[in-house]
Amino acid sequence: MANEILIHTENTVVCWADETDYDSTNSGLTRSHQLDLTSLADGAARQATKADLGARRAQGYSVKAAVSFASAPTAGNAVEFYWSSSPSETAAVGNAGGHAADGSAYVTGADAAWTPAGGAEADIDEYKQHLTFVGVLGAGADAGNVQVSVINSYFTPPERYGQFVIKNDSGQAFAANASGVYVALIPVTDELQ
Repeated sequence: MANEILIHTENTVVCWADETDYDSTNSGLTRSHQLDLTSLADGAARQATKADLGARRAQGYSVKAAVSFASAPTAGNAVEFYWSSSPSETAAVGNAGGHAADGSAYVTGADAAWTPAGGAEADIDEYKQHLTFVGVLGAGADAGNVQVSVINSYFTPPERYGQFVIKNDSGQAFAANASGVYVALIPVTDELQ
């Protein structure tokens, strides 16, 4: 009998969400890293804490995200997801995304606003080009509802460490309650049988 190569979804999900607001009831995903997307303004960006994906990790991950808006955006407007990879476990060391003249990293490895080169939307649009594009969540024209999407069915992080950077281009701010809001890496591995 010939061998089959099957896809195996592992249980070790890496999930970024807000420690204060996150409720996993609807997602079924346990929060492992900090990301507070509460009230993220249109045109602004936010970075998550740095994660260690492990010395032995999945080659690919399904990326699932959930957001909620304070007011209804125009359907199809984008929430963009990027990845800042790093070879270092130290929060602000080795991160893709640029550095200021004083050497400080724009992607700090901490949950914070992402404000490269001053943080204007033009600066964000310029420096996001230094990150790895992961995917887009196309907004539905609804406010308050949690909008969930698989934004990339197979993403391969290039290095062991990294964090998400999210840019809100929806035309509206995110909701003030981030209870169902998250972004997750779900390991997908090949299994030979």
